[in-house]
Amino acid sequence: MAAYTLLVPLLAIGVLALVLRWASNLDTDRAHRKDYGLLREVARVPSSTAARVVEERLQEVGIKATTVPAEDGNGMRILVFPGDENTAIRTLLGYPSPGEDHAR
Repeated sequence: MAAYTLLVPLLAIGVLALVLRWASNLDTDRAHRKDYGLLREVARVPSSTAARVVEERLQEVGIKATTVPAEDGNGMRILVFPGDENTAIRTLLGYPSPGEDHAR
């Protein structure tokens, strides 16, 4: 009976060691990528100052935007929900949105 008391914990530690070794060999680049769910990238800018300008422009037309660092570390990404994606892109490119008053 005493042998089982020692054997069961040692076996559990061995199984955990194998699982951890396997997990450490997984694709770590993909594991470290951030997932922003439904949000879509509509712009990439070089600085947080530029990101604030883009966010303010989108807020003027009623679009909520999220700014996150780019995955490669160079610049910032501007993200919006899919329903706002086309309007956001058109706004940032300077095109009028469908139904927007053209006589500004």
